[in-house]
Amino acid sequence: MQEAGPVDWATSRCRSLGTDDFSVILYDSDEGQARFGNNSLTITNRLLSKTLSVYMTKGRRRILGELSTMERASVEGFVERLFRSMNTAGGESDFPPLPGGPFQYRFNGDFDPKISDFDLSGYASRTIDAALSAGALRVAGSLTTDRYKILISTSTGVNQSEERSQFRLNVRSFTDRDASGQGIAVSTSLADFDVEAAGRISGENAKLCRHPEEVEAGEYTVIMGPSVAAEIIGHVADATSAFSVDAGLSFFAGSLGKEVANPGFTLIDHGQIRNGINSRSFDDEGVPTRSDPLIEDGVLRTFIHNSTTAARHKAKLTGNAGIIEPHVWNIEVKGGDQSLEEMIRGTKRGIYVTNNWYTRFQSYTRGEYSTLPRDAAWLVEDGELKHPVAGIRLSGEIPRQMKEVDAIGKERKWIQWWEVDVPTLMPALRVPKVKVTKATG
Repeated sequence: MQEAGPVDWATSRCRSLGTDDFSVILYDSDEGQARFGNNSLTITNRLLSKTLSVYMTKGRRRILGELSTMERASVEGFVERLFRSMNTAGGESDFPPLPGGPFQYRFNGDFDPKISDFDLSGYASRTIDAALSAGALRVAGSLTTDRYKILISTSTGVNQSEERSQFRLNVRSFTDRDASGQGIAVSTSLADFDVEAAGRISGENAKLCRHPEEVEAGEYTVIMGPSVAAEIIGHVADATSAFSVDAGLSFFAGSLGKEVANPGFTLIDHGQIRNGINSRSFDDEGVPTRSDPLIEDGVLRTFIHNSTTAARHKAKLTGNAGIIEPHVWNIEVKGGDQSLEEMIRGTKRGIYVTNNWYTRFQSYTRGEYSTLPRDAAWLVEDGELKHPVAGIRLSGEIPRQMKEVDAIGKERKWIQWWEVDVPTLMPALRVPKVKVTKATG
């Protein structure tokens, strides 16, 4: 018989206090970290952490809190304080009870036990060597692994647990002050975790984009490499949240069932998918996750929901809770019919961008944004890479650009790093008439 732990103590206390509903989730993480800079490993670290999330309701009141101390007295005291705090707050408008089962769960088995023996320093060295061999002069980056367990218990009878694995690498190579390249590797299995390819790509791009030049401000056709496209499409996925729609933060309000993108564009959210490092078989309300086409052949097919937004919209649950707001898990954009080389050859006047950061919105409801290209980028003239460019800003309206995408790449890559929170299986995209200005202008 398994020994009682934080989830059992919290659920027992929720019941004894007379809550109407509760959801208790334990996140148990064993994370390995390695950082490297100036071609050398600088630090390795192992971080063990546990976080207990407790949601409870009583009448027209509800509350959500988190705890990182796992002693029994701390857990029970925390639940009692949450309960008292909830009862001193004002009543909310009506909200639905947690969904009831029974539920059938499917675990896709995307866990690699080899993560326990992962050699952080060895893989960091392999990354550095690959980048230097490809032409980098300096290499820096971070390498992380995470073996984590998730346990959930709810008032509606859900008791489920699972174990997952993550491997993540972000590497940057440099050849001079304004010449750099990025490489990314993301996987749930060691067999698919190709650090040499990530290092090589970063080194090659850093070598090829030396001595960048300025370009005139104006409208250009922009070829967004997978990293750039994933960052932009992440905001598209966020806009399908019914919570964002209700909060006035989505450019998809009123667009359900309408064409919102190029007819060749399909965006899918996967609760579980191979190498999707955010995969889960259940959401925070205990509902089984699934795969949902958010945009299919250019048409917005669904908003994502938790029980509160589903009740408000009179919609079905999608397995995307977030107690407070629904969210996507892992997103996939279907590949197109052009290689990157074909996309470049078909561009008369454009810019090819491999990475970006500092995306900011002037209007969420209109999708007006600007972003700064980072690392390797090139001017494209008459179907050829003319010369590297730097110091530019891209801007426009995402809804318009989604409809005007005129090419989607064949090759796809998993992208996830601190500018791309949601793991995204992404091809390159080509977008005409993107406004380009100086980054300091």
